[in-house]
This record gives sequence, C-alpha cells and structure tokens, in this order.
Amino acid sequence: MEVVDVHNRIKKMADERGLSAYELAKRSGMALSSLYNMFERGTMPKLETLEKICNGMDVSLSDFFVFLSKPRVGGYLTETDVALLEANRKLTERNQEYLIIYAKGMYEAQHDEKK
Repeated sequence: MEVVDVHNRIKKMADERGLSAYELAKRSGMALSSLYNMFERGTMPKLETLEKICNGMDVSLSDFFVFLSKPRVGGYLTETDVALLEANRKLTERNQEYLIIYAKGMYEAQHDEKK
C-alpha cells in the first residue's frame, strides 16, 4: 500500500461525505495544519492519526483498508462490486433491504430470460 493510495482514499471518503479539510480535521480532533502537512509532505499517517481520521468520517479502520486492498474469497472485488458496496453503505437500512430485493429480482428475471 502506497502513501498516495491512503491519501486518495481519505480524500475520496471525505468528498463522499461532503467534508471539507477543516470539517474533517475538526471531527477528527486534529489541527487543520496537521492534516494539511500530511498531504503536503506526502507522509504516511500513523495508525493513531488514521484512526482519528476514520472516526471523524464515521468509518472503521477495517472498512478503510478493505477498499484499499479489495480482498475477497477467490479473488478481488471488481470496480463495479466496490461501487455497489459504497452505494449500499450510503443507504438507510430499509433501503438496503429494498436494494437486496431488487437485485435478487433482477437476477431471477435474467435467469428466466436464459431459459
């Protein structure tokens, strides 16, 4: 895992949540200058720092790293898999249930077409 991957992941997740650098630093309990320095100097954040940043974005460290490495049994997640998972995480629990029902229905309809 490269520093640029970690930095890009932080930026992407903050953008998805509509967080400015100021808001992210505030929520993370960090000085804005510390956040800027990490990006400007191209340094890898310490685990404690990354944990603060993740807490500020309401995401676990494991979720942060899962999408960087994209592991799964039997291979790797595709970009489409990742996009679906990220979209799902933004939904309410009720809408997540609807999404599952919809996806299963689509699969069944596709399966029926092949017969």
